[in-house]
Amino acid sequence: MKKAIFTILVAISFFSSTVWAQDLKEFLKTSAVGLVGGATLGVVSLAFSDKPSESWNNVARGASLGLYAGIGYGLYRINRPDVNSYQSPDFALVPAFKQGQVDGFQIVGTLWQF
Repeated sequence: MKKAIFTILVAISFFSSTVWAQDLKEFLKTSAVGLVGGATLGVVSLAFSDKPSESWNNVARGASLGLYAGIGYGLYRINRPDVNSYQSPDFALVPAFKQGQVDGFQIVGTLWQF
């Protein structure tokens, strides 16, 4: 169990970007909606169980799974690329100048962008 938690924390720290205030607000909102939605589904599942008074762990299980889903969706939302922002190309053909005239072309590539 400790190994799984450590792996998840390492993955989150490597694959998440810097969170700004607006992103944090959206992340917390999606986590809360997931929590409430999961708990609601857990309460609804009580209506379909044979012994509802003994199945209250369904509410906790639903809230837990909903929270995980909300966290996952929140991380996706804050880490997705902005479609309106400019993205430089991976490779570009750039003219090379010598004494004010075009002397040839260079292929320029992006190795790491941050």
